Amino acid sequence: MTVRKFFAAAAGILIFCGAVSCEKKQETAEPVFFHTWESLGDLPGKTASAPVLHRPPQDAVPWAGTVSHHILADRLIDAWFRELAARRTVSVFFILSPSHWGLSTERFSLTAGSWRTGSGDVRSNGTIVRDVSRKLDVSGDDRVFAYEHGVSTLMPYIARYFPEAEAVCIAYTGDAPLNQPMAEKLTAALSPYFSEKSKDDFFLLISTDFSHHGGRETTAANDAKTEHFFAEPSARSWYAVVCDNVPGIYVLARLLPPRTRSCILYHTDSYRLSGEQEDDITSYFFSYFWE
Repeated sequence: MTVRKFFAAAAGILIFCGAVSCEKKQETAEPVFFHTWESLGDLPGKTASAPVLHRPPQDAVPWAGTVSHHILADRLIDAWFRELAARRTVSVFFILSPSHWGLSTERFSLTAGSWRTGSGDVRSNGTIVRDVSRKLDVSGDDRVFAYEHGVSTLMPYIARYFPEAEAVCIAYTGDAPLNQPMAEKLTAALSPYFSEKSKDDFFLLISTDFSHHGGRETTAANDAKTEHFFAEPSARSWYAVVCDNVPGIYVLARLLPPRTRSCILYHTDSYRLSGEQEDDITSYFFSYFWE
């Protein structure tokens, strides 16, 4: 399947399930469910892979990481979650995602809904969603998540490898330039959940793709900038990252303890995975952060 067909399929799935889930909520007032590519049977098929670059030390317990939300990278997304599951359990995934379709009615979009997958439902943690919504001064924004592949793409892997885990999903405008007051507010809302003690239960998942729409030279130059952050992650090095989720990277950087270490498990791009669209490349970094 071509890169364009992958992206078009993802968009089509979300538009379809958005109409169904939102209408159902209005008519019946039942709990909201969002479909995923897996629950609708639109499986990725045979996709390419990439070699492992670096694994964390054997005793490392990651508490944060970056993951692509393009189904073209299915095998790498699966491998990233499989590696994480071999190292720890997760009670709640905090998923920070770009709001790709411009549907957010508030600065931050949250939902208490659940996602349907082939392995079962991934539920939101309603208690935390209410707490974070209060801190961010927003109400629910369900319709955004009926369309948002930055979240729905990842849910089948969570259901597969962390069947007991719940989610807290937050979507917002992800592109640069950074709205720093907005990002600071999000950091403050999440910081209690990533203290020394609490992060044992939680995982900060930054749903992001990196360099977009460039040729091979532009992509390589942008990715070289991004690699500086992974080499020396800090509250200052976030600025070099070229991605579609700048607030998410900012929040991650602000929550990093001084002794944080990181590694890039995989680094590749859409052209290397598909062999197509050499002039319109999206790059991917799959990473972990630990202490």
